[in-house]
Amino acid sequence: MDKAIPTTVIAEDLLPGDLLFQLRAGGEEEWAISRLFPGRDGVAVNHVAIYDGDEMVIEAVTPGVKKTLIDDFINSSVLDNHGRPCVLVCRLKPNYSSLIPAALEFCEQQLQTPYNSHFASSSPGDSLKSWYCSELIVHAFRHANEGYFLFEQTPMSFRDMETGELLPFWVSHYKKSGETMPQGLPGSHPALLSSSEWLLCVNVMGALPARVGRQVYGLEEAVV
Repeated sequence: MDKAIPTTVIAEDLLPGDLLFQLRAGGEEEWAISRLFPGRDGVAVNHVAIYDGDEMVIEAVTPGVKKTLIDDFINSSVLDNHGRPCVLVCRLKPNYSSLIPAALEFCEQQLQTPYNSHFASSSPGDSLKSWYCSELIVHAFRHANEGYFLFEQTPMSFRDMETGELLPFWVSHYKKSGETMPQGLPGSHPALLSSSEWLLCVNVMGALPARVGRQVYGLEEAVV
């Protein structure tokens, strides 16, 4: 279901510090992430990156934090029914824009830090820290805000938002890894981050679908 009139996003429209929320293509994990929470205006997103300028974004993905060309980032998106990549662009409200340089510097310092595939919360002082996508953004702005959360942490959930049941993917994921599922512990999710009151939606690329289930992808090959 289309939730907005799509417009074209090009690098010239972006400002450093813009957050790009994406319905990222992939396999079962990407699908399972999108099942947990609705994003801004109820749309489905499962990934977030921060625009670093010079047509590059910084993102936490497997195997670790990296810089990605904006075109490559966009091309990793699920396509809507018209073949357009699904990306939502949000910008920090002007009264907090002064935090952006320090947040970007923090993200630069995290390049090549391992990806946090178990989603247990890290803190900037951890000697063996790792990051998942929204966690990196939350802590970057916490660092920029003198240690105070701008984007508050939210309880982690691995339950299907529609049924309330733990998704079998996550049960299997944590059983295989031997890690404890951080259900209910402080964390973040790109969908919830996209709804922050400190962000303004400035552009939409493609038509992000509503968070309604497997058909959210619109393309059968997007789900393995």
